[in-house]
Formats: sequence, C-alpha cells, structure tokens
Amino acid sequence: MGRRNFSAFFICLLLLPLFSLPARAEITVEASLSSHSFPVDSAAKLTITVTGARSADIEIKEIDGLQFHNRGQSSRINIINGNYSSSISGSYIVQPLQPGTYTIPPISITAGKETVQTKPITFQVTAIGQRQQAHKQKTSTSSGENDVAFILVSEIGRHYTGEIVPLKIKAYFNRKYRWEPINSPPALKADGVVMAPLSNEPEQNQEQLKGVIYHVLSWDTTISGIKAGRHPVLFELDATLLLQQKRARSPFGGNSPFGDSFFDSVFGGLQRKPIQVISPELHFKALELPEKGRPEDFSGAIGDFQLTVSASPRQVEIGEPITLTMEIAGKGNFDRVEPPHFPSTPDWKTYSPSTEYSSQETYPFGKKQFEQAIVAKNSRLKQIPSLSFSYFDPEKESYITVASAPIAVNIAEPDSSVTPQQQLTATAVKPQSAQPATEAVEGIKGLAPLHLETGTLYQSIMPLYKKTWFLATVGCCLLFLLFVFFFKLRISNLEKHPELQLQKKRQELLTGDLAKLSQARDSNDGPLFLALCRQSIQQQLGLLWQVEGSAISLADIKNRLGDTTDLIEIFAVAEQAAYGTSELSPETMQKYFEQLKRELEELI
Repeated sequence: MGRRNFSAFFICLLLLPLFSLPARAEITVEASLSSHSFPVDSAAKLTITVTGARSADIEIKEIDGLQFHNRGQSSRINIINGNYSSSISGSYIVQPLQPGTYTIPPISITAGKETVQTKPITFQVTAIGQRQQAHKQKTSTSSGENDVAFILVSEIGRHYTGEIVPLKIKAYFNRKYRWEPINSPPALKADGVVMAPLSNEPEQNQEQLKGVIYHVLSWDTTISGIKAGRHPVLFELDATLLLQQKRARSPFGGNSPFGDSFFDSVFGGLQRKPIQVISPELHFKALELPEKGRPEDFSGAIGDFQLTVSASPRQVEIGEPITLTMEIAGKGNFDRVEPPHFPSTPDWKTYSPSTEYSSQETYPFGKKQFEQAIVAKNSRLKQIPSLSFSYFDPEKESYITVASAPIAVNIAEPDSSVTPQQQLTATAVKPQSAQPATEAVEGIKGLAPLHLETGTLYQSIMPLYKKTWFLATVGCCLLFLLFVFFFKLRISNLEKHPELQLQKKRQELLTGDLAKLSQARDSNDGPLFLALCRQSIQQQLGLLWQVEGSAISLADIKNRLGDTTDLIEIFAVAEQAAYGTSELSPETMQKYFEQLKRELEELI
C-alpha cells in the first residue's frame, strides 16, 4: 500500500506543473536577418521565432530577385519553477539573384486559430566585393577577407629586351564558395611583352589570408620584353561561380522529392555565374641593350653562361674528321644562343654544326650542345684554335666574352706504302682442303650446317592468338591495366582537388562522432554527451579553419559564425559541464543531437 501511495504521489508531482499552465498562452513572433548588407554572391540567414505555440505554419511570399531556402524548424519547451513556455524557430537562407535594395514584407504565421505577422525587414544587396565595378564587374584584384577570387603576381621590375624574367602567378579562390574546375590558365594582356606557355596542370594548395581560407592555383613561367618601353601587364582568368538556387518544384507540389544535393545540382539546384578574375596592373620596363662594348659575335644571348669545348679523336690523319663538341650551359634566353664561330683558315675544312638543347628542372637553367665536324688539311697543325662566345650579363650590365683553351691534336700524313688497290684487296684465299664438304662448312664461322634429319611433325598449327592460355594472359593484363588506370585517375583527382580529401575526412570524422553521441544519448550519460559535443565541434571547425581544434573557444565561434548558429548554445553548455556539473534530460539531448548534426552537416 505504501508503494502505491508513493507512486501516486510521484506521478502527481510530475503532473503538477502541467496543471498550472494557463489556458491560453500569448503568441508573439519575431523575425531577424543575420546581415542587412551583403554581396550578391553571398547569402543571409533569416530566423523566425514563434513564442507561445508548439506548432505553427509559416508562409513566406515570393519576392522578385530573392530566393528562400528552408533549413527546417526547431522547437523548445522550458518549465522553470512551474512556469511553462514553448517556442518554435524556423531558419531560411535568403539568396539574392541581383544587387539592389529589398524589403521582406510582413510574414504571416498561423498557430492554431490565431494568425500573427512579423515586421518588414529591409536590407541591401551589393555587387560582388563592391570593388569590381571599376573593372566592369570583374573580381577584386587585391586580397582581403571579402574577396571571392583574385590573382597575385610576383614583382617584375626593370629588365632588358630579350631577357628571360622568372614569374610566379597565383590565383586565389575563396573556399567559402563553390567553383567549377578551371579549364584554361590565366591569359596575359600586354603589348610588347611575351610569356612562355602555362601548364594546364598548375600546382594546387591552400593558403589562409586575413582569416580566410583560399584554394590556390600556382604557375611558374617566364616573360620577356620584345621592345623597349614601359608596358602595362595584366593577367585575366575566366572562372565560374556556383550559386545555390531554389529547388525544383515537384509536379505534386512542394520541393523536389529527391531531397539530395546531387539531384539538385543535376536538375537545376546550382546556378552558374561566370566571373573574370584579374590581377593588379603591373608595369614591365624594358631597356635597350647598350651599343657600347658590343662584341661582333654577340647573337643576343642574355644571362650567365659557361663555355666548354672538347674534340675527339685527337690523333688522326689528314682527311679524317674530328668531332668538335661545344657546350654552353647556364641560365638565360637559350633561343638566342648560337654556336661559337670556328675561325676561317685554309688549314681547316668545317661543316655545319648540329644542335641539341636540354633544360633543367629550375627554369631558365639549361644547356645547349653543338657538334661540328672539322677536317685538317695540313699535317703541321698541332692544335685546334680557341673558340669564343659572347653574351650580355644583366646583373653586371656589361658584355662578357668567354673563350676556350686551344686543344692539342696530332695530324699525320697518310701511309704512302699502302696503295688504294691494296687496301681494297680481300684476304688471301687458303688452299682447298681435302676435308669433306660438311666439315668444311662447319668450320666456317658464322654459318650453320645443313640438317639432314627430319624434325618434329605437327598435324595442325594453331595461331598464338587462338590459344586459351594466351587469351587468358592478355585478359589478365588488360584487367590489370584498367585497374591501374582507374587507380591513378582517382589519385590524380584527389591531388587536383585536395578539398575533396578534406571533405571526406570531415564526413568520416562526423559520422564517427555522431555514433558516439548516439550511444551516450541512449545511455542517458549527460556529461559524456556534452564532452563529445564539444570535441566534435572543435574538430570540425578546426579542420574547416585550418587551426588546432582544441584551441577553439566560444569567442572564436561567435566571431566567425555569428550569433545565429545553434552551435553556440551547445558549446556554451558543454563548456559549463566541463568545469562543473550539468544534467540533461533525454529530450534536451535529442534536441542537441539533431541541432549539432544539422549545423555540422551544413558546414561540410
């Protein structure tokens, strides 16, 4: 009997707060926008909070130039000292289609039999970065937190016409936005300046500038001035920005039945917006090469070079050729490097040289090799004369001539005791031997004797390509090649898009964290649940911001994500639990679990 009385008392104690509820709570509504001024390639978060109701229907009218994307609703119930309160929050992403001033009219909310309205909200949508208008809606050229994309180029300075100038081009793309792959490298816009072709596979990495993470494409190239003067230099790159647009309507009403971002992308979920990324305007000052001190054999080579000359063979007879090898190595414009001129003399006969160029990994370093045949006409010659090569050194601003040392050779007269007829005479024939013909044939080196025996006979001969073992071997090889091809293709795709690896890593980490959170929730372990919430938020934001996750604090989350995210409340409760005690009801843990899952999946 005592147990029954105790159970009845306990149930009444639990139901007592419900008896104190008012017959009808007053319904209030409030609408807020996360930003009242933002660019057209960005978006704002609209939050509608209904207090005093457990459910509500929110009706947002269509507005020209704006699209609203529903991000779901969340509810909250509070019972404090017998006072009951409930609220519903609806989140929407406001996506503009063009710049301008917009006003969201009063939004009607129906809760039960009562209908209330929000206050109108006015906001401003600017152009991309607001600084592109000076370049006809081109993307801003300087780096900053609000830049969508821009190009930075290394310093050029003052150089001579024809001089090879190393240049590094880096294109920055804000990782906050989605982009289509770049199909072509930056283009040079300049008069009087030429550039070496850029690779279609640039180096890719990530950089953080002023707290913003960018995906960076880098090209190493060279430019050269072709005429004297001060030439403006500009680089342009065409890119495509992907903007989220309103989901396709189902023929039965409502949004697309697929509910998947993949199908949204295929059936019009993303809007492509071409933009042009430009670099700051630089100036290339090209100077004419000085006339004073210019050598006669100067061919236009500019840089720093070394000359090496060798000859082989060095002991010949008159009329026999000698191969002269001339190698010019260093850095500079090798397209202007010509072979050293062999001195004109009646003692030597020369032929046109052949050329072979090989570049090194560090451009413009390389070497150019020339091979020239020379023939001595006089046995009194004791050496090959010195050869010289002239170039202009832009660092020393002077012409330099390098010369090789003479090469000693030994030129002999032809042997007069051997006549040309004797040189052509074959080796004397030996007397005929009395050995059998077969043994004589076997004694001749290089010839095989005739076979008098019958070899193995086959009834039929099957071609190799019809044999089963051959077809199986070829099939295995083809399967192996296909496996290697697709494996390398996957590795190459991951290397070109490191953000995919990071996204996959974050998704796998989030899946594991959610599984642990689900176990803690099911076991009703509040402290462990909050500790896992705090750890999961730090890990995900740490990977997103490229910082150490354990160093992220509540202030960092507020500064970077604003006050509209539900992660702030969860992280604050988790931090309080880390330094004290905190008890959570199963309903609160379920609510935190859903909010955490939704917010972190949106960040991915």
